[in-house]
Amino acid sequence: MASIPTRQLGKGGPHVSAIGFGAMGLSAFYGNPTSDEERFKVIDRAIELGSTYIDSADIYGDNEDLLGKYFKKFPHQREKVGKAVVLKDICTQNSS
Repeated sequence: MASIPTRQLGKGGPHVSAIGFGAMGLSAFYGNPTSDEERFKVIDRAIELGSTYIDSADIYGDNEDLLGKYFKKFPHQREKVGKAVVLKDICTQNSS
């Protein structure tokens, strides 16, 4: 695995790579997603390059399901990723 500087998330939080992997493009907004196997190769490469911070969200199509499948199939990769960070999109409606 490549060496990328790390940063601590908050006080006492986990250390993650300073350069994260934005997983949005794996599932949405850039055309139709490819097969899970092809997308797994992209995640593998991000981890191989030293990215231990994966930014995902439920608004990105099947993004979180894809990461779940990936880590289920490749549990050894989960150990390399300090935290698969999921940033949830919370929508509120202003009723005023």
